[in-house]
Amino acid sequence: MEKEKWYNNGSIITSLIIVVIFAIILASQSFAIGTTFSLTLLGSIINHNSTYLFVLVYFILLKFSFGKKYFNYLSLILIFLYGISTITSLLTLVGAFSLDTVLEFAINFTICAYLIHTMLRGTILWKEFRLGNSPFNEFTNDGSFYIVIVLSVFLLVVKLISTVELKGVCISILDCIYVILLGKYIFLYRKYLDQEKIDFINEGNFDEVRKVVDDSIEVVKDKTEELLDKTDIDEKLIEVKDKAVKKSKKVVKDIKKATKNTTKKGAKK
Repeated sequence: MEKEKWYNNGSIITSLIIVVIFAIILASQSFAIGTTFSLTLLGSIINHNSTYLFVLVYFILLKFSFGKKYFNYLSLILIFLYGISTITSLLTLVGAFSLDTVLEFAINFTICAYLIHTMLRGTILWKEFRLGNSPFNEFTNDGSFYIVIVLSVFLLVVKLISTVELKGVCISILDCIYVILLGKYIFLYRKYLDQEKIDFINEGNFDEVRKVVDDSIEVVKDKTEELLDKTDIDEKLIEVKDKAVKKSKKVVKDIKKATKNTTKKGAKK
């Protein structure tokens, strides 16, 4: 039997995630100690580390029987956490549009969708919300994992370009490693679900979404054409009306002129 590679071992991956999160938190605290204290800096550190603290608790609990017993509930909390992170990153994107905020939102959204379409499989929520019909099921396990890797590496490159301090570089690298490891953890669990054939038959695809979008576009197009045609007709009616008014004015003017001439002739006689 072929020996299992370390990167395909879920236990090793979860242990590495715990180690990396500890390193990120320690590096962040070191950064805070070595910098002038301010409320803005404190808030930034708390926001940065709060997510990692919850994720750290999640993976530590998985090492014990309690975590294994209530795995689905803990996974639901993890999904909720990344849902909040996605919304927060979207608000940040709206408030300060830049390449790194776009990539941050893309990563959080991808991980959130990846978690939902993996961790909820085999649960009552999967059937309750009919997630088997979700178009995101069209993304393969390999494809979703590669998207996470590409986005995290791009974000790392952007941060390294804009970061000048060594501590900032270290934190950026650790963040990238953490995201990739988290993606690998989700990948391995989905691989297990596929092997066990748990909710693996899904009908959702983006063709239906494209059809709905195309139909909506056609409806809007038809309505627009009807409105334009109606506008043309209204313009023509106004043009005809103006011509009729001008013609009637001319007729009235001619009648008045003819009447005036007739009156003059009668007076001469």
